[in-house]
Amino acid sequence: MPPAEIVVPGEPCLVLRAITEHDGEIEQALSRVEDVPRWTFYPADLGDDDARRRAARAVERSHAGLAQRYVISRQDEAVGTAGLTALDGDTPAVFYALLPSARGAGVATRVVLALVEHALASGARGVRLFALAGNAASEGVARRAGFTFVEERPDEIDGAPTRLWVR
Repeated sequence: MPPAEIVVPGEPCLVLRAITEHDGEIEQALSRVEDVPRWTFYPADLGDDDARRRAARAVERSHAGLAQRYVISRQDEAVGTAGLTALDGDTPAVFYALLPSARGAGVATRVVLALVEHALASGARGVRLFALAGNAASEGVARRAGFTFVEERPDEIDGAPTRLWVR
């Protein structure tokens, strides 16, 4: 079972806390950032009820062992979400989305490194990171976190060109 909280080393202090059904606000905020729906699975412009349902669905996926999503907290302020999918496999995938206020300061790289460390310490043989082709920011995170580009292939859900990175 994934931990309920992961403290991310470095400054400023970052904490990953397991998402709860009460985290609709960060879900809604991320859905309203112009590029988040473009590069992630966030639907655009979630309403209050849909945002709450999305958070509740993340909790259900965690209980089922399918994925663990965390709220990224910086100085007690939610600045994004991140997590791992395919928890029962030997190479889970890491994912993340940040509000603009948290970008450009190494937050995504630090969060990815903390999740990779957790996955490897829990017995994973490696970690995958998928980035839609053209998402230079996520590819930069992948490189800074020590991932190696493997291949480009169509996404299994919508066929979009996706780049696979591994560590």
